[in-house]
Amino acid sequence: MGDDGNLIRKRTLFTLILISVLLVLSACGGTDSAAEDNSDETTETPKAGLNETTLDDVMTKKDNNEAFYVLIYDAKQDYVKNTKLLEAYDKALKDKDMTAFHMNLNTLDDEQKQKVDAMSEEYNNRVSGHNPFENGGMAVVHGGQFNSTYAYQGTAWNLNTIIGDANTESNTFLDDDLYSEVEKEIQFSIDYVNDQEINLTY
Repeated sequence: MGDDGNLIRKRTLFTLILISVLLVLSACGGTDSAAEDNSDETTETPKAGLNETTLDDVMTKKDNNEAFYVLIYDAKQDYVKNTKLLEAYDKALKDKDMTAFHMNLNTLDDEQKQKVDAMSEEYNNRVSGHNPFENGGMAVVHGGQFNSTYAYQGTAWNLNTIIGDANTESNTFLDDDLYSEVEKEIQFSIDYVNDQEINLTY
């Protein structure tokens, strides 16, 4: 009976130790998971180059008077892929250590497209010339408004049409002629921000 009592005590002690170890590991696991959550939040900080976003995020940032670059385009996703549009802009932006968001109006649902149409109309009533919603291209959002660097420079760029043309002609935006236009657009954006003394919020 004494041996049985010792055996029971040993098993109980072993079980308590095992439970304690599991609790410690479980606590460590919680910390790791919190660290992963933090690292996820960190990756949400936009990096140099292109960062994908949504219309809702852009509108929230605009309404909060944040200042940032956004590339707006309206093209079928396979056209975007075939023409290497995003790769070209990402490369040109990284070369200038610039951060920008991008969104494809072609992927929006009907309700979101109505919002874009309303913003486009509002933009046309305020500014003449290049409209980033209709023509595509880089816009600078600041002061609660979208602003076209092309309208500011008094020149034109119909990115949406060029994407379609490049797709049918087997060109890409990494080819010298189109890539130099992308670089020019990036420089227009830098000049606009510098001229207007805009402090970007990221």
